[in-house]
Amino acid sequence: MDDLLKISALRFVPGGMYGVAPTTALLTLEVNGTIPGDLLDQLASRDSLNALNQTEPLSGLGQGDWLSHFLVGGRGESRLADVIAALIVVVQLWARSPVHKAQVISASTDRIRLAVPWWNRILTRDAADLVAGYLSAVAAFGMEDGTARARRHLDRVLRQAQPEGLSPNSLRFARSAMARGMPVTLLNGRTLQIGWGANARQFMSSFTDQTPALGERLSRHKFHCNRRLARAAVPVPDTRLVQSLPQARAAAEALGWPVVVKPVAADQGRGVHVGVGSFAALEHAFRGASDMQDHGVLVEELVPGDDYRILVADGRMVMACRRIPGGVTGDGTSTVNALLDRLNADPLRGTDLRSALVRISPDSEALSCLEAAGLTPDSIPQEGRFVPLRRTANISTGGTAVDVTDLIHPDNQMVAVRAARIARLDIAGVDFLCPDIGRSYREVGGAICEVNGQPGFRPHWLSAPGRDVNGDILDILFEDHPARIPTAAITGTNGKSTTARMLHHIWQTAGKTAGVCTTAGTWVGPDRIDTKNLSGVPGAALLFSDPAVEAAVLEMPRKGLILYGQACDHYDVAAFLNVQDDHIGQDGIKTLEDMARLKTGVIQRAREAVVVNAEDPLCLQALGTAVARRQILVAMRPDTTALADHLTAGGDGIFVAAHEGADWIISARGAQRIPVIKVGDIPATLGGRLRFNIMNAMFATALADAQGLSASAIRTALASFEASREMNLGRYNIIDGLPFQLIVDFAHNEPGVTEFCRFVRDLPVTGRRHLAVQILGNSGPYKLEATAADLVETFDQICVIPNLSVIRKHSYYKSQDPEGEMLQTCRAVLHKNGATGSQIMTSQSEDAILDQILSIAEPGDLVALLVGADVAYRYIDKFRTQGGSKAGAESV
Repeated sequence: MDDLLKISALRFVPGGMYGVAPTTALLTLEVNGTIPGDLLDQLASRDSLNALNQTEPLSGLGQGDWLSHFLVGGRGESRLADVIAALIVVVQLWARSPVHKAQVISASTDRIRLAVPWWNRILTRDAADLVAGYLSAVAAFGMEDGTARARRHLDRVLRQAQPEGLSPNSLRFARSAMARGMPVTLLNGRTLQIGWGANARQFMSSFTDQTPALGERLSRHKFHCNRRLARAAVPVPDTRLVQSLPQARAAAEALGWPVVVKPVAADQGRGVHVGVGSFAALEHAFRGASDMQDHGVLVEELVPGDDYRILVADGRMVMACRRIPGGVTGDGTSTVNALLDRLNADPLRGTDLRSALVRISPDSEALSCLEAAGLTPDSIPQEGRFVPLRRTANISTGGTAVDVTDLIHPDNQMVAVRAARIARLDIAGVDFLCPDIGRSYREVGGAICEVNGQPGFRPHWLSAPGRDVNGDILDILFEDHPARIPTAAITGTNGKSTTARMLHHIWQTAGKTAGVCTTAGTWVGPDRIDTKNLSGVPGAALLFSDPAVEAAVLEMPRKGLILYGQACDHYDVAAFLNVQDDHIGQDGIKTLEDMARLKTGVIQRAREAVVVNAEDPLCLQALGTAVARRQILVAMRPDTTALADHLTAGGDGIFVAAHEGADWIISARGAQRIPVIKVGDIPATLGGRLRFNIMNAMFATALADAQGLSASAIRTALASFEASREMNLGRYNIIDGLPFQLIVDFAHNEPGVTEFCRFVRDLPVTGRRHLAVQILGNSGPYKLEATAADLVETFDQICVIPNLSVIRKHSYYKSQDPEGEMLQTCRAVLHKNGATGSQIMTSQSEDAILDQILSIAEPGDLVALLVGADVAYRYIDKFRTQGGSKAGAESV
């Protein structure tokens, strides 16, 4: 019999797609048959989820539809697809991987396509295999047998994956953050980041990036902590640090029997002996505690009362619970052994210290407790009698807990908060002993026996299962600031990098440390931290993980969107600059409309505002799918039809219009007009001649305004933004200090080259115009064919340079000498468009041709370099210091 489900494709994307964030796996399953409706109903029930894994109950699930909790947008039309998608998420959560929600892309009778979240590729693949096998087994063998088969498979997956996953506490922090819309990032196998940049916090269980090392070390050394608290007038047990058994006996006799014996620096109740009332018991306890470590042993006065754990975060009490030692409660008919077997049968009780509850063994400690109670394992306790089998109340030793948050007396709450503060701990678990938590320790007595610097939360989870204690702590830690930093995403064909750098400069001028990633590099504040093209997801990951970054500006190019997806679940603002003929025919993008649909995804993820080009019909179409509360249209002229209609309807716009005798960028809302800055005062527009940068400045203005930046900051920033190497690398950089004019630009498609040629023709040049071009031609002749006429008209000499890595990447030139074939093809294209033999210079040597073009330029000439900025500046810097070589170039 064929399986019901088979995985036919699985692709891992490092960014978001189809509403999934922050990382997406695209999964295709082939469906061979059906599952009856009654079985689907069972699979969609909480009972089936619990039956599949009884030991890992998921927190935060109510009694309603559990599937919707793990699906973007809730349940869809295909119950089978919903079950598969949600179960793949759940299996990863059971493996302690911090994933969120999945999305059903499409579902038919024979194929299902899903977008599921992932952090660990192997785990996600195993989870998909497991779920496909589980549903196939249920379809073939029925619910009970299919579940049993899947449970064995699940056990194998979890045994392999859980040791590499988060701690239960970290996982709960992740899930609580996701439920609050806070970004979650897994920095490594153990460290979790919640939030972005300057607003982020990092967690490792209940350690945070604000937990001081000194505070944690103090809390671990219980004697030093005890003394520190005592000096601060915090009630603590009288405690002695001893190194030998005779010292321990002397301490016990001085304190008064019985006493508590414990290691200096152990946790989870390990090595703790309570109620030590004789020398023989003391000797046993001392050996056990001293064998655990070499730091000495504590002998402590026994404080009468119950054991309470008070959880403190950022100077506030979050919860309090009474911890109850592991034991059994009599029913009047069953022996202690039978009661214990029944207790341990609870699937929540396991042998792993991370289990929700821990099994209690009938060991020597249990027998000792029974003896103290006058019982044996075969005794039958009377109904309602609680029989402790452990002397400590730790959950890790088999205990449980009840919530007393609403009962705790203010004095007891105060002293616990103060103890955490004195230990300098941002999150602390304070162990408080007293007879009655509802009465002041000043009245009934009580003492703090320990302050834990990395407290486990299981007592609180168990005592109040419906309360999101991890979420409560997040609410406290993020009370004064959001988890997110402002984000702006910029997409389109031309102008993305310049617009991004302009907006980045506005943020910097406003006094914030902003980060920006573009195709030309990544910057944090004024520092270029990476020179590679990390635009989109890779650059965003750098910025979001840097604690200096207070705002992020993200260039979102075509290739990045296809390979990596979206940089985050949503952006505050986004801009769609234009859609032009570039990269059409690559990566499945066949038409301009295909390109527009791809980039519209950026606009769809903006929440506060979208900014689009009112002169571009494809950009305008994107507005129909936008959900942002503001829509801002940009155009060079206010009478552009779409912009004029938008303003008439009361909308927002940016355009250029006459004001005080000059062209100004104008911000408008309805009939209101606000002059922003004179176009000629923006250095990057080169006196208003550079139309691309006028448009880019308008987009940057609109984005900055939508993000709440002041008009003063916008004006000051644009007035100081230059088309320079430092501010806008490789975009109309005019190089000063040379005997000839020199321009470096990245024009790489027909609109960009056409505008560049227009700009160059308008420049006052008394000598010759020289061009070195390495961007056009290497990927194939089509871009050169589209621009050759402009190039031939504009430049007296055109030097074509091959780039072997680009040639190989695009595989257009297939001869034994692809560089030679590229140069021959380019010469033919230029000749066809009117170039003379002396007008064209070619060489397979980048060094030779760039050295020569810089060397032959005379005063009054203009040299334009359409090459990568880093390449251009390498030769410019060399020319400034050494001059260039004239050898190796060939005129034809």
